[in-house]
Order: sequence, then structure tokens, then C-alpha cells
Amino acid sequence: MNSPAVFRYFRRLASGDTESWKYLPYQLTMFYRSIDLSGVNPRDMGLSEERSFGYRNSGGPDLDKLLQTLPICRSDAVLDVGCGKGGAMLTLAKYPFVRVDGIELSPQLARTAQHNLRRSRISNTTIYCGDATDFIDLDTYTYFYIYNPFPEVIMRSVIGNIVFSLKKRNRKATLIYKNPQMNNLIVDAGFRKVTETRQTHHPFAIYVWESVSNSTSQE
Repeated sequence: MNSPAVFRYFRRLASGDTESWKYLPYQLTMFYRSIDLSGVNPRDMGLSEERSFGYRNSGGPDLDKLLQTLPICRSDAVLDVGCGKGGAMLTLAKYPFVRVDGIELSPQLARTAQHNLRRSRISNTTIYCGDATDFIDLDTYTYFYIYNPFPEVIMRSVIGNIVFSLKKRNRKATLIYKNPQMNNLIVDAGFRKVTETRQTHHPFAIYVWESVSNSTSQE
């Protein structure tokens, strides 16, 4: 965290904010490792607010608690769409994914994410720097992670690319969506919402894409 963020965080601790106290061990660990997960606005990165929202870290205890409930195995690979500085990827990498990758529009944030992953000695990962609407190399992923990074027009294109991949390479997939403001878009695309957790002011929603059996696909 940068100095203003540290000051604000300790003010919340002093006020008795339970959420801040819950995150204290995690924040201290990130500080000790010199990992920068401070928030950034689009204009500070030279990005258009019509195509990108700001970065806020969504990794840590709440995501960790959620991931413990999911049947992640060593054949699964996850893509963090709009990964920012890689905060969620650091938490995802604690689980047995064969790959933990991210796509990020901002070169500045992508470089910071790479630095953070190296500092944490995470090697089974790649940060792709580019526009998520152009990223179509999705066939290897069975998990997708999103923290509401885009306006609707961008999200619609990204979800369309994911659905195209899932239909092309028939497989079951799980979408983890924090702050699911575009729930209807996800459901209308063909995902089934299975749960929503409200342990934070920004809930997590879990959606699944069911694979189609051979017998069903031949009918």
C-alpha cells in the first residue's frame, strides 16, 4: 500500500472496523513482501473510463474462504480477466491450478502484477497485456475470475468470447464474479448461478457452465 492508503487503513483500524481487522494479517504479509496492491483510477493509468474501471485488490481472506468451497483440481486452469496488479492471482495461486494467468489492459499494472508474482515466487503464471475483448486464447481455462473490471459493452464482448470457447471446446467451467453488477448478462449468456456469498459489501457470485454430453450433442 502507498502512504495515503496506509494512513486510511490505520484510520479504519482505529475506528474499530471489523473488516479492516480481519484483513490485518494479510495486509502485513503483503507489506513485508513489498507487494504493491494499492488501488488505481483509470485516469491515473491513461485509460478511458468508457472501457475500464479502476483497479481494487480483491485477493485475501474473503476470496480464500470462497476458494476453499470449490472442487479445484490439478487439471484446472484459471484466467483473471482484468487482473490489475495481480492481487486475486496471488490468492488463486494458493490452490492446485495448473495455470494462474491474467489479462490486463494497462502496461503499468501488468508490470506491477508480474513483479508481485515474482516476489511471491509464483511461476505457473503468465500476464497477458492487451485488450480483453481481443483475447480469445481461452480454450485451456476451466475457471474464470472477474472483479467487475469493465463497463457493460466490454463485459458483453468478453463473456461472448468465453462462451464461444466453451462451445467450441466442450467442457464444464466455473465463473467467479465479485461485485456481480451484471448478473443478468452472465445468466443470459448461458451460465447458471449456483451461489452468492455476502461476507463482504461486495459479494461473490459463482456461475457454472455445464458441459454437454456426447449423447445430448448428437440429438
